[in-house]
Amino acid sequence: MGLELLAPARNAEQGILALRCGADAVYMGGARFGARQAAGNGLEDFERLTSEARLWNAKVYATLNTLLFDAELEDARRQAWDLCEAGVDALIIQDMAYLELDLPPLPLHASTQAACDSPDKVAFLASAGFSRAILARELSLGDIRAIHGAADIELEAFVYGALCVAESGHCYLSGAICGRSGNRGECAQPCRALWNLVDGSGRVIVRDKHLLSIRDLDLSGQLEALADVGILSFKIEGRLKDADYVKNVVSHLRRRLDDLLQRRPELGRASLGMVGHAFTPDPTRTFNRGLSTYRIQGERQPMGTPDAAKHLGEFVGEVRSIQGDRLVLDPVVELHPGDGLAFVDGDQVAGTVVNAVESRQVFVQDPSCIRAGTRLYRNLDLHWLKAFRGAKVERRIPVKAQLDFPKGAVRLRLEDGTGFATEAQAPGDFAPAREPEAVAKAIQDALARLGNTPFALQELQVAEPRFVPTSCLNALRREASAALEALRRAPAEDDGDRPVIASRSRAMRRPIAPKLCLLPTVDLDFTWNIANQASRTFYQRAGGKTLEPAAELQSNLRDRVVMTTRHCLRYELGWCPMHLNPEPWQRLKEPQGPLFLENGPTRLECRFDCAQCRMELVLR
Repeated sequence: MGLELLAPARNAEQGILALRCGADAVYMGGARFGARQAAGNGLEDFERLTSEARLWNAKVYATLNTLLFDAELEDARRQAWDLCEAGVDALIIQDMAYLELDLPPLPLHASTQAACDSPDKVAFLASAGFSRAILARELSLGDIRAIHGAADIELEAFVYGALCVAESGHCYLSGAICGRSGNRGECAQPCRALWNLVDGSGRVIVRDKHLLSIRDLDLSGQLEALADVGILSFKIEGRLKDADYVKNVVSHLRRRLDDLLQRRPELGRASLGMVGHAFTPDPTRTFNRGLSTYRIQGERQPMGTPDAAKHLGEFVGEVRSIQGDRLVLDPVVELHPGDGLAFVDGDQVAGTVVNAVESRQVFVQDPSCIRAGTRLYRNLDLHWLKAFRGAKVERRIPVKAQLDFPKGAVRLRLEDGTGFATEAQAPGDFAPAREPEAVAKAIQDALARLGNTPFALQELQVAEPRFVPTSCLNALRREASAALEALRRAPAEDDGDRPVIASRSRAMRRPIAPKLCLLPTVDLDFTWNIANQASRTFYQRAGGKTLEPAAELQSNLRDRVVMTTRHCLRYELGWCPMHLNPEPWQRLKEPQGPLFLENGPTRLECRFDCAQCRMELVLR
């Protein structure tokens, strides 16, 4: 298997779009248990998507990464089988209960929610039967290298998209204060809310800021480094994002990955078809909260977005003066009527639309919240968006064509280079060409017209120059290419990676791993997410001694750590004794004593583990 670009799909339409933009694989949630309540899909959606994926020799992975309760185990087991029969290539799970169930013989990928964050943990997951681990997002290249050396398992890493501020798989804040568990696909995102930073005496140090909101991830410049430390699959976050985001980001990373593969072809491609873009992808134009490489180099860098937890876009300029609907500024980008402008108004993000532009003067639809000194951002570039949405993306599989003349007929054969081939034939007497060069060009032109198919003519061999009417050549081309596409889309009899779909009977089952590696610890607290009897059985079989119920089964998490994060407020404010922050967003004197985050009745104590470069939030 070569390097894989893995794209998100909210639905089958976005999954098909991602594949046509160059994704080697797509992940999508089922009707239930997919950890995104707003992104569920039925079996027909999966059948459509797997048909498209087979065309490109790509993969479809189904997310079943919701934490399960006992009453849901049977429904989850049945859904796993249904997804298998719909043609998916692997299941993404976090709950170890699945390893005790009668599962179909599909590869299992350990979700990032399973806290794939250390060599010991990933080696344990490999021994349990997982074929892939989706690594925690806060790991460095050195961390990944160590994991790769310790476990015989495929490694997948997020390379673009939103970041959870918590360490992967270790956030219980939403469930604890909102009653909506992130592990159950219900996260209310309190990390993006407004918080006050308060000292031990109750004095407010920072008021109404998005203190737990961080920038998004962009490792598109780190693909080669990631491949060199063992990453096989490059994952894009965004099952709740729109089609513009999918088209733009997948296209951007496809180009970056193709550049890498051109320089280092030994790394290998994971699917078929070269992609042509009639536009230049630009991920800064679609949703992002500011982009960062986070901790991939092991360094500490500013990550907070205290003023806004939403997409602001590109900086336009600062308002010098305002009169009516006319703003005077020195724009650093060219604005056009219809562009959307965003700005921070107090503790909220507000916006307006550009009506007209005259040199340094910008006339806007609603100036009511704008004042001198307001920093403006463009979060919608209308000209770019129109061109982007109208630009074509074409993915083509190169084919070889052979035209020959068996007795009393003309025959066209198409081969795609992977073992698939089809033929089309038409009867007739075809006389030798009087003008061989002209006839050869006409045949080439007719058979190369594959624009409405997923194929591109790479090579043509003609047995002998005979005159064939263009209408006949067109009919042969259409018949052979349609048959080749249907053949590629059909469920494979045996593709070497999964069993024959027709034989995926309920009598087949995934074997339970007979022997497990040692658990990293035998005392498992609630962060091990043991929410049902099947997962309890699994961890007992693995040697676990103390098995605390999951947070979702506990009535009160007061005085417990509800979030562990690498995002440190002491660092963000320039108070870190270990690392210098070159750009603290406020310059305040550090108070003595404990620090707390407050939002309404919620009070979180901030604990700082400088040795591990972590911050813990304790619910008080």
